[in-house]
Amino acid sequence: MLAEELLRTGGGMTTDTSQKPSSGRERVQIEALRQELEGAKRQIGALKSEKSQIEAEANNQRNLSVKLESDLKSLSEAYNSIEQANYRLDAEVKALRQGGSVPYPDVEAIKAQAKEEAEKDSEAELNDLLVCLGQEQTKVEKLSTRLTELGEDVDTLLQGIGDDTAIPDDDDEDEDDEE
Repeated sequence: MLAEELLRTGGGMTTDTSQKPSSGRERVQIEALRQELEGAKRQIGALKSEKSQIEAEANNQRNLSVKLESDLKSLSEAYNSIEQANYRLDAEVKALRQGGSVPYPDVEAIKAQAKEEAEKDSEAELNDLLVCLGQEQTKVEKLSTRLTELGEDVDTLLQGIGDDTAIPDDDDEDEDDEE
């Protein structure tokens, strides 16, 4: 019974005055407030868009600033390097004008050192080649022995082998150049 009574009376004292304005004046105020709210929402949207654009521009400017700082640092280092080279050259010019010696490297010593290193390298390569040649000679001797055991004439088999691999003389190159 209690539930039925609540249904009939609409739940007691709950009259919905906030949704149905009682006077025209309240309706006008509500409509004005609604329009203000819509305007404020549009303004907020525009401000958010502007904020995003400003943040993007600030980020671009920040990146540009970092790049310019890096470029400036590179230029500064290059300038310092040029200054050092200029100072060194000025010192050399001053020493030459005064008849002093300029700290140039000893070219002859460098040549001698390079020649010595080249000779060591070529000697090592020659030794490697001699070892390979010795190994190949051992193989030839073993194969020759085995062929002799099998009844083959080794000297006949070896005739003409290696004749076509002779190193050409420098004279051949000169003849080619003359033609």
